Amino acid sequence: MLTPTPLRLETLSPHHYQSLAIPSGVATYAAVMADRAVSYGLASTFGALIASPALPTKGYARDFASMTWLASAFVARDPSLMRPMGRRLTLEHEGGFQRSVQDATGTGNLKQWFFIQEVPAGKIYDGAVFGPDPFEIASRAASAPVEEIVIRVGRHRSGLVRLTRGGVREVRLNLHSAFVSGADIDAIEDMRVDIPALWDMQISNPIPLDRAGELLGSWQESARFQQKIAAA
Repeated sequence: MLTPTPLRLETLSPHHYQSLAIPSGVATYAAVMADRAVSYGLASTFGALIASPALPTKGYARDFASMTWLASAFVARDPSLMRPMGRRLTLEHEGGFQRSVQDATGTGNLKQWFFIQEVPAGKIYDGAVFGPDPFEIASRAASAPVEEIVIRVGRHRSGLVRLTRGGVREVRLNLHSAFVSGADIDAIEDMRVDIPALWDMQISNPIPLDRAGELLGSWQESARFQQKIAAA
């Protein structure tokens, strides 16, 4: 069982993920912040990610097996989005493409102008992380009480959020994390998909904190077992 730390998350700056399609762009799914957004953000803040000049091969199961913290989904109290904002990507300069290539492919994935919709600052989410108490670790490192932790989330880590202790007694888990870990989802009798938001965000019904810690611990062990089989 992984030890839960209930959290209150507050967005300090706008951020976006490429979640939902809008005309000529993407919008963020604002009602829920995915578990992995918080897990990776917290690990990055504490220096628990491997430093590399290049991105590693994408592998959620591999990461799930070794992450210091796992997390619940974080549910917004009052979800909302900002108005669409235009962004420009000049591939002939930023991507090193010749101008003739850009002129010939000015639509689709290479179009210069696209739109995003971001989650605004000041939005509150509730959830929990599971593993060592991050505030205790930060307090020992600072030799002083630490009551808030700021992490980066969003596309290109463009957003800042503040974590403080929360008071939730139940959380929602992401069943997609169970799926990538190789756990037997059908065998979990007290859990169901309650919010089928996106393919990689299959949000469960509310689960008591201790039970959520048991489930995430078993999913992590399942992921570690799968990694041992793959390495054999």
